[in-house]
Amino acid sequence: MGKSTMEKEDGPVYKFYETIRDFGDDIMTTINRLHDVTLFAPSNAALEEPGVQHILQDKRRVKEILNLHYVKQRLPLEKIQNKSISQIPTAADRKKLYFNVVQGPAGNQTITVEGGGVNATVVTANIAATNGIIHIIDRVLGVPYTTVLDKLRTDPMLNSTYFLGQRRGFNEQLNDTTKRFTYFAPREQAWSGANISYPSTIKKLFMQDFSYHTKQILERHLVVADQVYTMAKLREMSINESVTLTSARDTLKLRVKELSEIRLGDDENSINPVIFGYQIEWEGKWIRVFRHDVECTNGIIHVIDGVFLKDSDVRVTGDASLASFAPHLIIFLIAKWLL
Repeated sequence: MGKSTMEKEDGPVYKFYETIRDFGDDIMTTINRLHDVTLFAPSNAALEEPGVQHILQDKRRVKEILNLHYVKQRLPLEKIQNKSISQIPTAADRKKLYFNVVQGPAGNQTITVEGGGVNATVVTANIAATNGIIHIIDRVLGVPYTTVLDKLRTDPMLNSTYFLGQRRGFNEQLNDTTKRFTYFAPREQAWSGANISYPSTIKKLFMQDFSYHTKQILERHLVVADQVYTMAKLREMSINESVTLTSARDTLKLRVKELSEIRLGDDENSINPVIFGYQIEWEGKWIRVFRHDVECTNGIIHVIDGVFLKDSDVRVTGDASLASFAPHLIIFLIAKWLL
């Protein structure tokens, strides 16, 4: 990375350069030694946010955040725009970047990149450097600024989970900053997959009349505790046996498996990254964790490829009011018979 792009004091990413220089130890040396690198550099304004300034007091955390901002290959914006790549590992341990292409009403495209739970927009792209490319983004990745609720509301991948959570006020609690949430949130494809296995059930869950059942199912996905549970923590807790968490509805018994694979780079100069991922076992089914450890100001989200549905959940037939009140009706009839 040359002086013309990073080190100019009046340049658009000079504060990011200063942060790397002052807190990043050998990160700048590592970046300069790479043959191919793409840097997602936060703008000067992004570095001046109060939350970011607070994080700068923790040198270990800063180094992890800085490593989240570069990948070990050239990644021009066009490669993201044509959706030939949707996620890529970063220099941070077991952390990826996720890309989304948003089509505007006038045919224009907005490119967003998510890292560590923070969604940033690419504001200036394809700045050439001696050994790679710089994209300027409008936020510092890895420094959460939204609650779990706000993240659900703004992430297109979680539209259905957010929509269903609006029923019976389930989502309201997720804005509480005095609590710590761990939310296993199904992504859009998870609901689509569940629709194939349980078509009539999923159809009912999206109907207003069955909001009671929908809320119960979502409660199974939510853990409220005095701490958050990262995937690494859950993996550690379940090395020899399942881990049991107390969800908002009942107990959630899980096993966690860590996966890795090697993918070849685009050319001989690119470093072949190791991709880390996780799977969780619930009720005998292994479910892929599509995005883990999405950090929020009051918790963490694990985006999963399945829905925690039980056979007993699918026995919802007829009118919703009858399904909801059938147990009370049976008790009433028994009481009458005993009298």
